[in-house]
Amino acid sequence: RVATGQAFKHLNFLSIFLFLFFISLIISAIFAVNPYRAFWGDLERGEGLFGFLHFFAFLIMSIAIFEKKDWLNFFKISLGVGFIVIFYAFLQYFGAKNFPFLFISEERPISFIGNPAFLATHMFFVMIFAIVVFFGNSSKIFKPLNFETFKLLFWRYFSLLIIPLSAITIFLTATRGAILGLLVGVFALLIYFVFKSFKPLNFKTFKHLNFIPLSLLILIIIFSAFFWFTRDAAIWQKIPGLNRLAQTATMDKSDASTQFRLMTWKLSWEAFKEKPIFGWGQENYLTAYQKYYNPDYAIYGESWLDRAHNKIFDLLVMQGIFGLLAYLGIFASVIYVLFKKDGLMTKFIVAALIGYFVQNLFVMDQIVSDIMFFAVLGYAISFKSLNSEILKTLNFETLKLLNFKTIVLRLAGLILIIILGYSLYSYNYIPYIQAKTFGEAKKIDQASLIEEKLKQASQPYNFSQFNLRAHIVDYFYDNQPYVFQAEKYKPLFDSFIGLIDEAAGKEPYDIRMFIRKTQMSQSMAINYPELYKEAEESMRKAIELAPNRQELYYNLAFTLLGQKKFQEAVEVSQKAVELSPNVARAHYHLAFVLAVIGPQYADKIIYEMEFAEKLSPNFEGLRDNDHNIIALVYSRLGQLDKVAEIVKRSIDMRLPIRFLSDYYEEAIGYYIATRDTENLIETADYYGNYNQKAKEDMEILIDLVKKGNWEIIDNLSK
Repeated sequence: RVATGQAFKHLNFLSIFLFLFFISLIISAIFAVNPYRAFWGDLERGEGLFGFLHFFAFLIMSIAIFEKKDWLNFFKISLGVGFIVIFYAFLQYFGAKNFPFLFISEERPISFIGNPAFLATHMFFVMIFAIVVFFGNSSKIFKPLNFETFKLLFWRYFSLLIIPLSAITIFLTATRGAILGLLVGVFALLIYFVFKSFKPLNFKTFKHLNFIPLSLLILIIIFSAFFWFTRDAAIWQKIPGLNRLAQTATMDKSDASTQFRLMTWKLSWEAFKEKPIFGWGQENYLTAYQKYYNPDYAIYGESWLDRAHNKIFDLLVMQGIFGLLAYLGIFASVIYVLFKKDGLMTKFIVAALIGYFVQNLFVMDQIVSDIMFFAVLGYAISFKSLNSEILKTLNFETLKLLNFKTIVLRLAGLILIIILGYSLYSYNYIPYIQAKTFGEAKKIDQASLIEEKLKQASQPYNFSQFNLRAHIVDYFYDNQPYVFQAEKYKPLFDSFIGLIDEAAGKEPYDIRMFIRKTQMSQSMAINYPELYKEAEESMRKAIELAPNRQELYYNLAFTLLGQKKFQEAVEVSQKAVELSPNVARAHYHLAFVLAVIGPQYADKIIYEMEFAEKLSPNFEGLRDNDHNIIALVYSRLGQLDKVAEIVKRSIDMRLPIRFLSDYYEEAIGYYIATRDTENLIETADYYGNYNQKAKEDMEILIDLVKKGNWEIIDNLSK
């Protein structure tokens, strides 16, 4: 009773909201659309209930164990890691190469985080840790210099250096939400300094406002307004970070990133209204996304989103209003706990947390930010001295006062060790071995040995299998497509189908599994036509889950063509167009279906192709293989000039696509017929570098062209 009373006495709102958030995770997992995935999460995010149990365990242990010096050491280590992360981000931004452990990032820096937005998020926590270390090493600075004071001086100035470096890194990532969050955090800090006296604001007290922060505040407002109204000016395109911020256009479809977010937030709101209390469950966002998919997504390219790119909407969809209120309570409480403490340190931390919250309105949390956020929560709770008080009351001695026998405690400890051991074996070691075995299968050429590896790697079925099976199937389909085409590989093909069928049977919520089965079946149906029917059934199941996704109708139309259900194939393709008439890909696919059926639709085909080209003059929103479909349609129409045009356009635009050899050769044939020397040489050179088998022939052709030997070229091309 004494221990319980003492513990309850020291509970604060932060602890209560943390408890409610944990309860929300449990309830949302129980009532999730896919409870299995809500509990375990997946390999990509790791944010199921099981993953959050680790975060909460870390929080509890840090509160119970860490003292002030331990927190400082933890933050110093984090600062050291943060400096390395920043250093590599700078290397990537300035295009460094051949530096140890350096990942080459073609666009924005990602350092070791793997994503520029996630890197920017991490910088807010690096700044928080730097603030703590800076203020935590302020005492004894002016004592005679020795080793101890040297360390204090080093960490004080090192942490001070890290703060601007972190801010610069945010700008280098060009993550607009993070830049906005940083500016809002600075804005909030300046407001605090302006009104630090907390005197009533009137004409007499106006003179008490701090002049410097007030001046900076006014300058920020003026600069922000000037920037926004002149954002089209060329000067902003030369400043890292501000260049992307200047491109933000909420009403302009040219800003695909912004349009994606706006559509996703609207979709998320509709999904929330269906399950408003406890949501769809952790890691179940994709299921809601599929159901409420906006066909206009395909204008910018078909995507798969498992998060809303907005923390608020993520919580609304996956944990409902209960989870959102608990999370907001955590944030409000931690800011209150820190802000009420005397001293500047906590005010700077609050400003950084505000920036982190704002940037999370445009991105999602992930395992790195989750761990860091729970570390900050633990540090904030330590301000309430909960660690010392609860640790004094809830120990082995006080537990005896609660009538727990020593034998019971030992038994509980033994059970905990057994559970931990089983968890390490079943949910860490086995998935590791399975992933390793799948990796070994990718290096084998013999079909029977691949089958054996697949059997070994696929049992027992656990939380990692869904991701691992999808990965191995995608790898073989993309890199060894003959496995799904040649009759002799039918047993191996059946093994892959079996992997997908079992995963889809246990977790029939991710329609990508149905797409995989359909595309594999379509490839092998050349030899086994009955597979078209299985592919059709798979697509119809997917359409039930995602009735607005055009990609499903494309695949269904292909399976219907294979069964010679021509009229139905046309109707399905037309349905895809009707979902969003402004999607070029839908018009191209309709034209393709009509071209396969026959030349009687020539006028309609030409109309659809021309309309699609107006919608997507630079191939926006298309996938790699779509270019072959476009070339095929023009080839069937006999318009070799259009085949040559799209091949040449892809070369000029440096698009990462490869046409089938037939279309490069048709383009070259057209340039020979029209005596277009310049385009002929460029296309032949590109094709020769792409297809090593044709390289020698292309070199001979280029030499003949340069010498003007057209008679020889004409004879060779016949």
